[in-house]
Amino acid sequence: MFRTIKLLFFATALCAVSCTGRVNSGSYIMVEGFAQGTTWHITYKSFNGEDLKPQIDSILTAFDNSMSAYNKESQLTKINNNDTSIIVDRFFKEIFDNSLHLYNISGKAFDPTVSPLVSLWGFGKHKDMRRPSQNEIDSVLEFVGLDKVTIQDGRVVKSDPRITLIFNANAQGYSVDEVARWFDSNGYTDYLVEIGGEVFAKGVNASGQQWRVGIDSPIDGSTEENRVIQAVVSLSGKSLCTSGNYRNFFVENGVKYTHELDPVTGYPKRDSLLSVAVIAPDAVNADGLATTVMVLGLEKGFRLLDSLPDTEGYFIYAARNGSFATVKTSGFVAEEL
Repeated sequence: MFRTIKLLFFATALCAVSCTGRVNSGSYIMVEGFAQGTTWHITYKSFNGEDLKPQIDSILTAFDNSMSAYNKESQLTKINNNDTSIIVDRFFKEIFDNSLHLYNISGKAFDPTVSPLVSLWGFGKHKDMRRPSQNEIDSVLEFVGLDKVTIQDGRVVKSDPRITLIFNANAQGYSVDEVARWFDSNGYTDYLVEIGGEVFAKGVNASGQQWRVGIDSPIDGSTEENRVIQAVVSLSGKSLCTSGNYRNFFVENGVKYTHELDPVTGYPKRDSLLSVAVIAPDAVNADGLATTVMVLGLEKGFRLLDSLPDTEGYFIYAARNGSFATVKTSGFVAEEL
């Protein structure tokens, strides 16, 4: 459900390079499925060869029933339709609180009310992409801004009924964390959870090594079928999430417009930054920060990640000669390919 709207899910740049088969080896099992408008792949060290797909499907279905903008009966859909009787559940409250935190530390660059702008530019449905007029942008900005939304006594209160909430920029990461919490609570110590490219890994893989996760090279128009891996990260006990602007854009009158929309100005970000990979203790923050950095741009995004504890970033940007260049925070360790 989330990849089709989330500003940067079109550019997710991760693949679990250590999970290539139905069953890896020994007691490691890989299960996969479809949820949230995307695929998921999970590998875990089993106790007795147990198939955990039913349990994982149940978790993701419950999450979809709460947070899907495409499920007409979901809690989020009813809230967006101004049903004031809804008392928000744990999923909604935790994602809202995380969104508000990111909104505040980013100077409003992270904003789950931005979807009307996405639709105005035509990025949401990948069709009719065009540069709107300033009047059109101004009219939409009237109902964009998370500071116009609060939760009071368990109910969502909006200053303008036209405001809609779409948590695609951090909800997929949250769902990764939710599955990881289930594994932890049931005694599993070695696993990798990947949903729509957002990853959390714990323990070791079937070879007894940390999980290895690839970062895509930001080649314009690349897909999951023709992707090129630029770097590999060893991961355990942390999440790795990426975002980029090289898979969803249009060119008009010689100007390239990407789907990285600044919720304050209403315009796409013009910056040399092509993609960013973020490592954080949990996927909800890694996911949300990756989105945030792409909106902020290279310099401001680097400063933000560098200021946060236990958070690292790997930035790929366009050099003046047209080639790719990279920069990373001091704690980000990657094997360049």
